[in-house]
Amino acid sequence: MQSSKTWFILVLAIFITLAGCNSGEMVATMTRDEIQARVAPRFPITKNWLVLNVALSEPEIFLLEGANRIGINTKVELNIPLLKPISGYLGIAAVPRYDAESKSFYLDQATVERLDLPGLMPELQDKARNAIESIARQELATRPIYELKGRNLKEITAAYTLREVQVRNGKLQATFTLPR
Repeated sequence: MQSSKTWFILVLAIFITLAGCNSGEMVATMTRDEIQARVAPRFPITKNWLVLNVALSEPEIFLLEGANRIGINTKVELNIPLLKPISGYLGIAAVPRYDAESKSFYLDQATVERLDLPGLMPELQDKARNAIESIARQELATRPIYELKGRNLKEITAAYTLREVQVRNGKLQATFTLPR
């Protein structure tokens, strides 16, 4: 009896929420700190690319106001055979992508915006940049930065069609079209 009453209340709350959304849209917002909290445990990322070993650590998320891009600053360490390890900093920007099936956000089209590797020979700078960008693209496109897990009513009623993702007022805002 208790579970059917709980189920009825949940269904009623969903209908009330959907009825109140005359525009047919729902906006989910994620703060920089929420995204940071979900991204940080996925680091460090260590990958080999040909003879180069790349380690990315200490990610720091930043949101690019008015853009459809999320940035990540990380510490980067390169290990190249016969050379001592080289450490520096990396800035990546990528486009958020929502996957309706997994109800998760990923980062696509990652590009290296800044690469500071003091001590790396000039003739290896472009190769290192290409390797790091390739690794970042692959890793960010397959590791979700945020998942809609039904933590609140907005996430439970979130539609499966993403209309827009923008950074506004220091938050990532995702606008979904609700089913009618």
